[in-house]
Amino acid sequence: MMKVLLLNIDSKLPNIALEKIALYHKDDEVIWDLPFMLQEVDKVYASCIFTKNKYQVDNYVGLRPDVMAGGTGYDMTIKLPSEIEAMKPKINYGFTSRGCIRKCPFCMVWQSEGYIKAVGDIYDIWDGKAKAITLLDNNILAVPSHFEMICNQVSTEKLSVDFNQGLDIRLLTPSLCKTLKGVRIKGDIRFAFDEPSMEKMIREKVKLLNEHDVRSRYFFYVLVGYDTTFEEDLHRCNVIKELGCRAYVMRYETTPKEKRYIRLAEWVNQMWTFAKYDFDEFCVRREAL
Repeated sequence: MMKVLLLNIDSKLPNIALEKIALYHKDDEVIWDLPFMLQEVDKVYASCIFTKNKYQVDNYVGLRPDVMAGGTGYDMTIKLPSEIEAMKPKINYGFTSRGCIRKCPFCMVWQSEGYIKAVGDIYDIWDGKAKAITLLDNNILAVPSHFEMICNQVSTEKLSVDFNQGLDIRLLTPSLCKTLKGVRIKGDIRFAFDEPSMEKMIREKVKLLNEHDVRSRYFFYVLVGYDTTFEEDLHRCNVIKELGCRAYVMRYETTPKEKRYIRLAEWVNQMWTFAKYDFDEFCVRREAL
């Protein structure tokens, strides 16, 4: 029996690649996140999601060159061996499709996963006992027939589902709204409002959702500081507020740490301040504290 060390470098969430490796090594002694044992085990695997943490993996590799490392934050070209990739850990958390139809320049999904394809269903990740599952599919609405199949499985098993990576609101149709309404959603239905050019479409799709009574309120991620002005970013937030939806500001990594962007995130990302105040009033009150 080998001793196998798994290092989840930078995520508090379950790491699917490491879970597959753990299942593959189910007959070995698997040790999680104890880097001080680096030299005391037979094999070491490390997964890094964010490039800012790549140095940690480099440090481990420097100490032990045979560390098997990968992940979007380390090297997207490194793939799991086919026999490990084929593992299906039933942890109620995972993918039923991989890839995307979009090539958003700020997103790594296309580079790491390619064009969207179905890779399984809920029975590949559900343990048969849990009342809820979390799906990490990056753009499941891009394969409508697959989305409908997944929703039917969720309904049949009386589960609730968290579409954790959000749904592409641009792809919503009356038929998909009906399907979505018939599913028990865990938490918010998440969308994204990444570009100012999406405003007209966002308004139309929120109206469509409301017409089908899918949910009383929706949640939008708002990417700011990528290729937009502050005024455009603030306007998008105000559109979401006007529509009665929640929002979460995601500051692009190269955004200067300007006070106004900090205040924008403070205002939007706290549900009660976003609902109660407009931006200028929030800033006045914030400065008075």
